[in-house]
Amino acid sequence: MDIGREHRNMTTPIIINFLTVGRVQEFWPLFNQLLKDDFPGYTDTVVNYLLMKMYPAYAFEYWLKTRQKTIIIAETDVKIVGFAVIDSSYGGVSMCRWLGVSKEYRKKGVGRLIFDKWKDMAIRQGCHKIEVASQENAKDFYKKIGLTLEGKRLNSYFGIDQYIFGLVIGQPNDQAITQA
Repeated sequence: MDIGREHRNMTTPIIINFLTVGRVQEFWPLFNQLLKDDFPGYTDTVVNYLLMKMYPAYAFEYWLKTRQKTIIIAETDVKIVGFAVIDSSYGGVSMCRWLGVSKEYRKKGVGRLIFDKWKDMAIRQGCHKIEVASQENAKDFYKKIGLTLEGKRLNSYFGIDQYIFGLVIGQPNDQAITQA
């Protein structure tokens, strides 16, 4: 557990943790709400498909049990206020599938704390790079925290344009690249 520093306009410290299987039911409503509110490229039909078929709560429980994904959470002493859903490293790259922060905690450093935890985790795993595919509305955030815009996928998954951001965090090594 990492305790984040207090940020402007915040009196409650933010704690950065890894989500456990037993807390998925606490996490999933925030994931659900932010997917509906903060990913404007997706139609309502796509959002419903993602929530019901691809990312239901039981899928997160399975992924955590089988270590296929890691979920970093930002929380106060009473609730989860942010998250990052990270795939298991592949080929030495750590990929973040989803990153979200509750509206009332944005622009207060919470996203940066989540990012820092992700970067530290990827370095400990021996990854040489971290990547994220972003929608248009989050591009400035990823630039601000130090990722580089590497390209744009036109009409990518689920019909949206995706902006690919990355950050080299080390040198490729065969052991990390080939770990399963």
